[in-house]
Amino acid sequence: MIAGIDIGGTSTKIGLVDGDRVVARERISTTGHADEQAFADALVAAVRTLLHAHKAEASAIGVGAPNGNQHTGTIDRAPNLPWPQDVPLARMLSERTGLPCTLGNDANAAALGEWRYGAGRGCTDLLVVTLGTGLGSGFIVNGQLLLGPFGNAGELGHTTVVMDGRPCTCGRRGCLEAYVSIRGMRATYQELGEDPGILEQAGVLPIATAALNGDASALQTFRDTARWLAVGLANAVAIAPPQRIVLFGGIARNGDLLTAPLRTRFEEALLNIHQGRVELCTSVLPEDDAGILGAAALTGMPMP
Repeated sequence: MIAGIDIGGTSTKIGLVDGDRVVARERISTTGHADEQAFADALVAAVRTLLHAHKAEASAIGVGAPNGNQHTGTIDRAPNLPWPQDVPLARMLSERTGLPCTLGNDANAAALGEWRYGAGRGCTDLLVVTLGTGLGSGFIVNGQLLLGPFGNAGELGHTTVVMDGRPCTCGRRGCLEAYVSIRGMRATYQELGEDPGILEQAGVLPIATAALNGDASALQTFRDTARWLAVGLANAVAIAPPQRIVLFGGIARNGDLLTAPLRTRFEEALLNIHQGRVELCTSVLPEDDAGILGAAALTGMPMP
């Protein structure tokens, strides 16, 4: 049994993985802890609760986290997390549990989960894009997870799509994440919107609901988001062409609101030699499972 931990900007999902199945799940808040030490304590408590409830033992812990550095086992100043410094979370969890712990980037973990267990099975080259609090991405190239020399390769969310555009949480301007993320979509709707009451509610679901009810600004928000995402995906294809792109996360789970305009815009944006050759689909795994399965899969990866 492996404990898989998927750390998000607002909540953290914890699961017990047996083979290719998540057999138990728990969720805790990522925010609201006194410091990173208290967060580590909460993670360990959640893992132990799951293990006790299922009368199981864990052999290892895998963690996917924003800005997770698989070479060092640290979370490196993630802009969407509450700790400004590098956090050696793999070491902290190992010290508390006595178990080996592998920590990597959360989008890389989701890519591993989709590649091994989900919509990416059978591919040697795959791009998985996570659409949530931020925009993450994981690249499988020639059957290998792309890490790079510093453990942070493949950050599609921090490529520039609008010169001198919106400020991004990373400190730069015009990043794809500033336009294609929950925060980005809310900013787009605010620029277009006629119903500020929608933004009094959290997340992107109120905008999706408004779009389904015919709200013109909400519909335009999805169309604009599709346009920006199409440019980002086409740029990625030009550099490392995948057989398939899998969209994962809450924004992608709104039916045709995003995917219908995205498919058209994506084909238009592609370099002509790639048109009609890259499949675009959404995750087939249960919402919580790709990150948990991928985090668990990190524990079996040979390090470069």
